[in-house]
Amino acid sequence: MNIFRKIWCRTFQTGFRLAIPLMPYRIPKQLHSCSEAAALVKEKGKHKALIVTDAGVRAHGVLDPVTEALAAQGISAEIFDKTPVNPTISAIEEALALYRKSGCDCLIAVGGGSPMDCAKGVCARLIKPKKSLLKMKGILKVMGKQPLFIAVPTTAGTGSETTIAAVVTDDKTHYKFTILSFCLAPAYALLDPVMTKTLPPAMTAQTGLDALTHAVEAYIGRSTTRFTRKRAVNAVTLIKDNLLPAYENGDDLTARKNMQIAAFDAGLAFTISYVGVCLNASLSIFERPSGREMLSRPLL
Repeated sequence: MNIFRKIWCRTFQTGFRLAIPLMPYRIPKQLHSCSEAAALVKEKGKHKALIVTDAGVRAHGVLDPVTEALAAQGISAEIFDKTPVNPTISAIEEALALYRKSGCDCLIAVGGGSPMDCAKGVCARLIKPKKSLLKMKGILKVMGKQPLFIAVPTTAGTGSETTIAAVVTDDKTHYKFTILSFCLAPAYALLDPVMTKTLPPAMTAQTGLDALTHAVEAYIGRSTTRFTRKRAVNAVTLIKDNLLPAYENGDDLTARKNMQIAAFDAGLAFTISYVGVCLNASLSIFERPSGREMLSRPLL
C-alpha cells in the first residue's frame, strides 16, 4: 500500500474509533415469535407488508409462519422472492417497484444475508427516492426515517439483522459495493428458532462458523470496545455450547435459539468493531473426534 494512503487510512480509522461512542448505532429490538411480529405490525398501524426473501426460502415453506401470522392480524403481504445470492441493483429496484405498486407500508426481510441486504437496499431507496444506489455507496450517504423494518433470519450466522451495511452488486459491471448508514439497521429482529429448524446440518455448521468469525474478529480488532468485547464473548460462549447440538439435532430448539442469539450478538459486535481478518475453519471439524473435543475447550 502507498505510504501516504496508509497514513490516511490509519488516521481515518483512529478518528472513527474515537467517535464510536458518540455514534447512533441501533440495537434492534428482539421479537420472539411470528405472532408477536404480526401484532407489532398491526399495532404500528400498518396494513400491507413487502416480504423480501429468495426462491429457496419460499419453496421450502419457511415463509408460511410469517404470512399466516400476518393474515391472522388482518395484514396482507406481497412477496418478492427474486433475491439473488448477491443482491443486485436491478433486484432491489424490482422489489422497490413492487413495494410502491402494491401500496406496501412496511418491510419484512426473511432469509439470510442476501434478502436482508436486498431489503436494506429497498429501505435506502425509500428514504432517498431521488438518489441512486450507486450514489449511496460508502459511509453515511443515507440519512432519514426508515419504514417499519423487521428482519427475520432463517440462518444463525450473518448477523445482518443487526448491521448497518448493505452489500450490493451492479449487475451491469459486476462491481460490488457497500452502503453503510445507521438508518439501514432493522428496527426489529425476529429470533424465532422455528425459522431455522429446517436448516440442513452443513448450512447450520457454515453459518455458525460465520458467526464465530464475526465474534472473534470483533474481539481482537483494533476498534474493539468494552461493549463489543462483551457481546463477542457471549457469542463465542453460546456457539461453543450450542453449535454442535444444533448440527447434530436440528429439532433442538434451545440450541437453535441460542445460536440465533449468538449470531445477533456477534453481528452487533462486528458492525461496530469491523471485520477484515478471516478465520479458516473446515466443516470436517464436525466429523472428527478432535474437532468435537476442540468445541469443548475455551475459545477466548
